[in-house]
Amino acid sequence: MANTNFLQLSSYAWLIMMLYWLYAGMKSKMTIRKQNASSRWFHLFLVISAFALIYKDELAVGFLSRRLYPENLYLRMSGLVINLVGIIFAIMARTWLGMNWSAMVTVKQDHELIQSGPYSVTRHPIYTGMLFGLIGSAIILGEIRALVALGLFQTAMEIKMAEEEKFMKSTFSSYQEYMRKTKKLIPFIY
Repeated sequence: MANTNFLQLSSYAWLIMMLYWLYAGMKSKMTIRKQNASSRWFHLFLVISAFALIYKDELAVGFLSRRLYPENLYLRMSGLVINLVGIIFAIMARTWLGMNWSAMVTVKQDHELIQSGPYSVTRHPIYTGMLFGLIGSAIILGEIRALVALGLFQTAMEIKMAEEEKFMKSTFSSYQEYMRKTKKLIPFIY
């Protein structure tokens, strides 16, 4: 187990999630309103940059490659567990959202405001799961570039969540109440 490449294992988990996303995305309702393209591309740029920083060794240059802590098998194993739990939670939230889901910020035909299951824990449980998945990946990597990646990813999520919440407020009169009773991203905290 000591020679196991935990970062490679976590990349397989992300790949499984993406394949599920592609499959499940074929079963979405028709879009009636969507975010503008420039906002979408900027968000994607930040997310892709974050993942590249963690998973592309070619980007381990200069101070970015400095270790945050000494190599530690137990930290790497813990990172993998956090990664897997986060990804599983994101998949569960995506499944719970059903046909209302879209890769970009949209309002679907007959869109429903889901407030049960993972959506009773946070308003954006897919992002919660993905954030924890990436935190796990960052722990496995243990380099400064992982912190930069987390900053880029969180910035992307904040931008997307703000846009989603604007769409939801204009679509559902009950969204303000949902916002009051449910944290945005991290249960009981934020």
